Amino acid sequence: MRKRLMTQDTICLLFVVLTFGISLTIGWFAIPRIVIIAKMKRLFDEHNSRKVHKGAIPRLGGLSFFPAAIFSFAFVLGLRYHYGYDVALALQLELLTEFLFVMSGILILYFVGMADDLIGVGYRNKFVAQIFAAVCLVLAGVTVFDLQGLFGVGRLPFGWDAVLTVVSVVLIVNAFNLIDGVDGLCSGLGTIILTTLGVFFLYYELYVYAMFAFGMVGVLIAFFQYNVLGTRLKVFMGDTGSLTLGYMIAFLGLKFANLEQTVFITTGLGESSTLALLFGMLFVPIFDTCRVFVSRISRGKSPFFPDKNHVHHKLLKLHRTHLQSTGILLLMELGFVALNFVLAEWIGWGVTWILLIDILLGIGINMTLNRLIGRYGRELGEHEVIQRP
Repeated sequence: MRKRLMTQDTICLLFVVLTFGISLTIGWFAIPRIVIIAKMKRLFDEHNSRKVHKGAIPRLGGLSFFPAAIFSFAFVLGLRYHYGYDVALALQLELLTEFLFVMSGILILYFVGMADDLIGVGYRNKFVAQIFAAVCLVLAGVTVFDLQGLFGVGRLPFGWDAVLTVVSVVLIVNAFNLIDGVDGLCSGLGTIILTTLGVFFLYYELYVYAMFAFGMVGVLIAFFQYNVLGTRLKVFMGDTGSLTLGYMIAFLGLKFANLEQTVFITTGLGESSTLALLFGMLFVPIFDTCRVFVSRISRGKSPFFPDKNHVHHKLLKLHRTHLQSTGILLLMELGFVALNFVLAEWIGWGVTWILLIDILLGIGINMTLNRLIGRYGRELGEHEVIQRP
């Protein structure tokens, strides 16, 4: 019996690897063709004073994200059922409900992002679309219903969980939309976060959610190659990609935060470890977005007003290249994930203290960058800034 279970686990792991491989292959095949078609139709991200690049570069790479991730996930899940490796009965109804509503939410943001990349969409309309997409997760039952002791709060009253979920999802989606400022940063952060989530889902034998995570990782790695290393076939993900990526991370992040309620398993993690780990995964993009919004509002400007105040702009001002800036921020991301894991699991700190430590570190890093810029920095040229309005 034990040998049978080990064999089944191994096969389920192979299904996850197959999902990743199919998504990676689709990305490698589709993205160059998207670039070629975009150039033929002159669908470029034209240079202006706010852009980090020189020349006309297509920004439709994100068109490949949703088809590659969903096809690989659905195809391999079909293979599982076909060959008799069904999903646990306790999960099937929950998965069906989640899948239908999550696909609805992704489609909303996918088409809004595509419209924005092609003809432009006002931030108010995008904001409304993000709220509708977040409501889809609430309808799927994927909510922030337990703060695990954050500031002394446990389970939330009915209704407040839905409100907090909508706010959280909109914040995460916007954070990934706004952090997409230098080559490889948004896709690199997404790869780290989804890989971390996927590994945890594998460890707890939640193979379906691991398939969903690694289905997205595959196409992100393919995109990263063309975005960072591409010359003739260089491409940006655009709003289509960043909105889709942010929404998938929001969904899987909430599933991870509520891990013990997913299939009635005991994770063995600390009482508030899942939320603390999620804070570590999302801290870099969310802290940067919140800091920039607060800075703009304090100066009497709209939080959506474009400027040169994002963390990647600060690194560029310190004479870092785009690749160096991306590398520094990805290392910072890994550092926060590792720090929160150590504080939660090895030291046993509560989620409130861990979040406060993260915020203090973020403020300290920002003050250090500002001090360095004042001493060694430079003004960014017109070819060195990208900021989404």
